[in-house]
Amino acid sequence: MRRLIVLSMVLLLMVSSSPVVAQNAIEGEIAEVAQEIEELQTRMDAADADHHYWADQVAATSARMRDIQDDLQRADSVLADLQLSITDTQAAVELSTAEIAAKQLELTNTREEIEATHEIVVLQAVKLFKRGGSQVEVAFDYESAQEAALVVKYGTTLIEQTSRAIDALEVLRSQEEQQIDLIEEQNATLNGQLERLESATAEAEVQKALVEESRRLAEVELVNQKALLQTVNTTLAEFENELDGLEQEQEELEELLAEVRRGSGQAPGSLFRPVPGAVSSPFGPRVHPILGYTRVYTGVDMNARSDDEISAAASGEVILAGPYGGYGNTVIIDHGGGMATLYAHQTSVAVSKGDTVRIGQVIGYIGSTGLSTGPHLHFEVRLDGNALNPAPYFQS
Repeated sequence: MRRLIVLSMVLLLMVSSSPVVAQNAIEGEIAEVAQEIEELQTRMDAADADHHYWADQVAATSARMRDIQDDLQRADSVLADLQLSITDTQAAVELSTAEIAAKQLELTNTREEIEATHEIVVLQAVKLFKRGGSQVEVAFDYESAQEAALVVKYGTTLIEQTSRAIDALEVLRSQEEQQIDLIEEQNATLNGQLERLESATAEAEVQKALVEESRRLAEVELVNQKALLQTVNTTLAEFENELDGLEQEQEELEELLAEVRRGSGQAPGSLFRPVPGAVSSPFGPRVHPILGYTRVYTGVDMNARSDDEISAAASGEVILAGPYGGYGNTVIIDHGGGMATLYAHQTSVAVSKGDTVRIGQVIGYIGSTGLSTGPHLHFEVRLDGNALNPAPYFQS
């Protein structure tokens, strides 16, 4: 609004005062807008750096979360394997315990059988002793020698069988005791393995809990980073809208300045090439290499090396020499008849505002200042404030 008032005043000056006064007022406004564009560009550069930083942080945290998720899956797999091993070991322990119980029962039965057999042998020995001691003397107690012989033979056989049975039972008991020892040793080994598995499971659960906590912290960090990135993107969008407004205002002021100058002198019909290099980016619509959106490109980019000389395309008066917003170090020459040429992104300028220059005169040196992706010359032709394609002026 303030500049609209200024523009209205300038229009009044154009009517009531000299064109020089109006021109100086407009040029002052153009310089002020250019300064605002430059300051805004500095802020945009800082916001763009923040955007890249937080975008990188979001990408890194997202990658870290994928790694954490892989760690969680591995932890779950380890826990599942340990739990399966624990289940199998517990089953083996239960089976071993049952085997021990069964063997102990068999051993008890064997011992009882040994005791019973032993009692039979003792009873037979007592009977023989009560009959008179030796088997020969016992034989006379029977009615016939044949009967006595049978008794003696039977007693001897019984004692021998009982003795063999006791020996066999003793061997069996020894074997069973050895089996019990082996099973108990196996059981102890299984119990030790079970304890180690349970300890490993507890440790794995602790590790999984730590990974879960890392994931939780990473999720919180990612949310914060995305929020900051969104804030930066919003700020960048606001800056771009503000830049569009300033550039539009700049164009309107330049058009007004061209209107003030219109009619004085004659616009040249052809132009000298400011640098010999070819056109690398032509006039017309294109995607902006820095801001990323499509807009009408109001000039041409010409190939050149850093610090190459830049020549005036035609004779005229220098109306701007120095920083000019996104154009960087810039020279603008008024050639009369409403035509002006612009030479942007210079590393340094070789003329000053108000200088009169000749066609082909060195006015500055190639650079990459302002909104630039590398050393080159951005060249514009304006007639009555309107951007024209410079190519036909070179061809003619």
